[in-house]
Amino acid sequence: MTDRVGKAALDRALEDEEQLVLLYQPIHDARTGAIYAAEALLRQRRQTGELREASIIHEAAEESSSAELFALDHILVRKAYTDAARWQSFAPHIRLNVNLSPRELQEGNVVDRLTALVSSCGIDMRKVNIEITETAHIEDLRKAEKTLQLLKDLGLGLWLDDFGTDHSAIDHLLHFPIDGIKLSGAFVKPLPADDRCRAITRNLITLAHDLGLAVIAEEVERQEQLDFLLEQRCEYIQGFLFSRPMAVEDLERLARVALQDSAERGAAPDPG
Repeated sequence: MTDRVGKAALDRALEDEEQLVLLYQPIHDARTGAIYAAEALLRQRRQTGELREASIIHEAAEESSSAELFALDHILVRKAYTDAARWQSFAPHIRLNVNLSPRELQEGNVVDRLTALVSSCGIDMRKVNIEITETAHIEDLRKAEKTLQLLKDLGLGLWLDDFGTDHSAIDHLLHFPIDGIKLSGAFVKPLPADDRCRAITRNLITLAHDLGLAVIAEEVERQEQLDFLLEQRCEYIQGFLFSRPMAVEDLERLARVALQDSAERGAAPDPG
């Protein structure tokens, strides 16, 4: 029943793109609070106008044909690139983080499609980070590595999302030309009280830094979490402590206020 509901929701969304809405959750410099990037998050607009989580559409797309998955990814990336071109016209230091299905690395020609979208949307590819979901299984590591290297050569930043939650995490560090990792909220939310999560987080951040990688901690909601992450020299944080997901118009307003504050202090924003 759930599979049929998900497939029906996916079909409706592909027929009517207005159902697909992107919100953006800022990623902040852990030390200064400045906005480093904004991650595009998919929501579904119901007939009532209410926005709801779109996980059922994501799951249906991952289980559907390549054509349907690629069609959904194309719509979302096009929308995200178009929005990012707007805010980067006055705040070029704020990067765009967009998720990419691991199937894109093994099927089809994602490099050509992303390049074409960049040309049509007018965005600087060097200001885009691609997040590869760590929990998704990648069968052909060699092909995925080759595709990721082509994307990196184009100037895209590459990040492993939900790092540490999959058995192949270390293998991905060996093979993929990544720039950083995103620590799963599963480790971050219990901080700093949980001894095991504290030890895991500390060691994952140390491992990343030893490999020359940056770290984004997800689901940071409390000051004590931030304090612990700062002690570990975590570079970036994402979570309700600083920002909730917001419409692109709200992100633009937030960016303009930050730029005005920086100008009044006589400080230039971090170029990212």
